[in-house]
Amino acid sequence: MKNLILLFSFLAIVSCNGQTDLETLKFDEKVPGNIVKGEKETEANYGLLAYKQADVQNYKLGTASFSAYSVPKGYEYSNNNLSVLVNSYQNNNYLGFILNLAKEDEGKKVIDYLTKTYGNPEKRSTDKTGTAYFWDAAAKNKWMFLTQTQELTQDNAKYTNTKLIVVKKGTRVENASDASVFSILDSFNLAYPKK
Repeated sequence: MKNLILLFSFLAIVSCNGQTDLETLKFDEKVPGNIVKGEKETEANYGLLAYKQADVQNYKLGTASFSAYSVPKGYEYSNNNLSVLVNSYQNNNYLGFILNLAKEDEGKKVIDYLTKTYGNPEKRSTDKTGTAYFWDAAAKNKWMFLTQTQELTQDNAKYTNTKLIVVKKGTRVENASDASVFSILDSFNLAYPKK
């Protein structure tokens, strides 16, 4: 019976076209087996444990789908990529995700979807070429941080990079349980102050 419930849970996560909708993943529940097959990495800014997903086109966020896109003449990081965050590599309980989109129209689709679903974001202060948004989706117990920056390719062509971080509300740097450690929101507030 338990296996049958797990099978139905997995099928509910995967849509008809085979894409996993990131909106269906539940905080504090084990991530599906296909995700833990990703490359283990520690996220650089917040020290969160993650599984980097090789095939970002196998995922979507609501109505926004992604492609396996790399910027022509870009750097190693100039591509669409996804990292699924977990509380530990032993438990593999879902903590959130980091989605990096180097394809400009896909970044726009994500912003449109988030705005339609969660309302207008809180706009933050950035330099003149960037954008930073924050959504506090209290009903879904999650924080969403989105930044857009102008990046350069190896031959100095400009492109817009969109980075979306979705985490369980209250998550701290390095997923610490110590209340004296900055939360992800505290850290974001320092980098992108409220206007």
